[in-house]
Amino acid sequence: MPSAVPQGRGQFIVFEGIDGSGKSTQSQLLADYLISQGREIHLTRQPSDRFVGKAIREVLEKRQVIPPQALAGMFLADRYDHILGQDGILSYLDKGIDVICDRYFWSSFAYHGLDMDIQFVIDIHQEIFSLLMPDITFFIDLLPADAIRRIAQRSDQRDLFEKESLLTTIRQNYLFAFEQFDDANITQINGNNPVDQVHQDLIASL
Repeated sequence: MPSAVPQGRGQFIVFEGIDGSGKSTQSQLLADYLISQGREIHLTRQPSDRFVGKAIREVLEKRQVIPPQALAGMFLADRYDHILGQDGILSYLDKGIDVICDRYFWSSFAYHGLDMDIQFVIDIHQEIFSLLMPDITFFIDLLPADAIRRIAQRSDQRDLFEKESLLTTIRQNYLFAFEQFDDANITQINGNNPVDQVHQDLIASL
């Protein structure tokens, strides 16, 4: 496991998965574990809690309606700010702090691919790839029907994409996008397992 004192640049760890897959829970559990091992951790998410990210959540929670192309552009803008802005991801990594991010550009490929060509979304991220690629991406894989059951248990309200038919396509888009990046470090984790087992699988794969 990592040493107690960060050496050089921090590690950038990304969690991906369809809604209801448990990635947010696993992000927190991994952060807690790495902290217990002496690592310094910054836990974050996309959309971020920054200016553009807050506006995106208005759309995802169906309080605002904009065209899909505009939403894709907002995600890209939020990603630039989240990486490069004051107290952004790079500022933590450069200090030797590990960053765990709940969603990254893979989510844009999977979700925006519902309304537009995935290759277009990949193309507009070319500079992002140069700025910051994940050191490892954990894809918590869960069947859409199981994800919908989990979502129904936690809340009566549904976000924009929380429908089984949409999640089915989103999962397929994820798998397609991963195939386009041969050199990306992507680890697929079975999200159907109990929370503790998923956590142990993540630790074992680090």
